[in-house]
Formats: sequence, C-alpha cells, structure tokens
Amino acid sequence: MKIQNNYFNYNLYNTDPSVTRQGFGAAKDINLKYIYQVHFDILPKRIQEEVEKLVKAGKQDSITLYDLHKDKYAALLDCKTLDEARNTFLEFREVLDADAVIVHKSPNIKKIMEKISLEDLSLHLLKERWANLKTLDEIAKDLGLKNRVGITWLKDKIRVPDFAKNYTTLLRSSDETYNAIIASKTQAYNALHYNDVLEKNRRLSQENIELNRYIFQEAWDRLPHIRQTLSEISRTVPPDQRFEALWGTFPEYAKELAEMKREIAAEIRGSNKKR
Repeated sequence: MKIQNNYFNYNLYNTDPSVTRQGFGAAKDINLKYIYQVHFDILPKRIQEEVEKLVKAGKQDSITLYDLHKDKYAALLDCKTLDEARNTFLEFREVLDADAVIVHKSPNIKKIMEKISLEDLSLHLLKERWANLKTLDEIAKDLGLKNRVGITWLKDKIRVPDFAKNYTTLLRSSDETYNAIIASKTQAYNALHYNDVLEKNRRLSQENIELNRYIFQEAWDRLPHIRQTLSEISRTVPPDQRFEALWGTFPEYAKELAEMKREIAAEIRGSNKKR
C-alpha cells in the first residue's frame, strides 16, 4: 500500500537511489522490505526477527506491519496473569506488579482504581499498549485520567517497556484505515499552514542539497584512484561525456563511490546521535 501525498517529502542522507527515506506522508510503499531497509532499528526485537524472515523469503507484501504486530502479540490478550505474560513474552520479564510497587494512592491512582484493580493493572497496561496498540493518551482516557502524564509515570514506575520513537506512526502508516486518518490530518494541517510548510520545505530542500553535495565531495576526496582515472579519461573525451565514459568503462567505480557515500552518511548520522 502507499501512504498519501503531502508536502513533507524529505530525503536527508539519501545516497542510495534504491532506498529513499521519506516522511510518513509521502507516496511510498510501506511494505516490509521498505521497513526492513529504512526503519529496521525502531522495530521491537520480536518484530525484527519476523520482518527479516519474511523479507528474506520474498514475502514482504504478504502482511502489513500493523497486522504482523497484532498477530505476534495476540497471545498476550489470552494471558490471565502477569506471570503468564512474563513467561510467554521475555521482553516483559522485568515488568513489576503494580500492587507491589505503588504504595501511595495519589489522586490519579485512585481514579485508575475505579476502573481496574492494582493487581490487574500491570497486565492491563501491557495488553492495551502492546496487543491493542492504544496510545498512552487513549489508555489514560480509558482509565479516567486527563492526559498521558499519569500513565507515563505509571508505565515507567512498573517498568512497562514502550515502543521506540515513531514506531506507532510507522505501524499506523502501514495500515490502510489509520493511514487515511494520518493523511487527512496532515493535509488539513498543510492547508492551514501553507506558507509555513512551504518555507520549511524550501529550507530543508536547500539543506538537503548542501548535505548531499558535501557527502559527494567527501567521498570523491577519499577515492583518489577514481579521480586519477577520470583525469586520464578527460584527456580523450569531451568534458560533458567524461563521467558517462568513466562509469561505462569502470562500473565497479560507480558502486564503490555509492558505497563510500553511504559510509559517510552513516558517519554523519552517528555523529548527530552523539550530540
């Protein structure tokens, strides 16, 4: 499936024409191969293993990420106790019993206890977040709270693991129904803030051009043998045909340059994460 067009179409660090990183609102197939190539690092380990298996078997279009996640965590809904959930899903083995951890009954806790007992609370949060894929805001509302702040505190207190940033958006973007909702909201925002969005895209586009120019130049500087070969070709070939002659004669050089660009882009990403 494809997610809908909007103004946000950024391709930062794009050095491989076969893998284009786009914002979630672009017209891009959100199948398992795309997810495996571009967003693999934000998938839960259980989902990573299944996605990798399906992609390597050529079955990247057999199921959406959303349905795959629901399938892999469906058994959680059948768990009757927290111990059963912890034993069935090792990623939940560190989750604590809420009734053993929460001693002080704050106003938020008292509101929650009107909906569900502390004894069942930890398992309830796991089911709602991981099996039913509810947002923290949705869970908070269901438990009678004003916002997600109380649920976020509770989740951390009892060590309920959460998704990596953007995983929920990726899940819903892979699903037709949720994607339509995301697209409509994005389009509505774009319509109301047209000039701001346009200016942001212009700025990011210029930054992207400058970044890709830097990556190319850095890669070129690190490959003196390719530069030397181009210099030799330039003696007998018109200037506007020299690169065509270079790649046509030495196709392995094109692959080597592309790999070097990917390596430099990875270095930049790693450097940005450390800041």
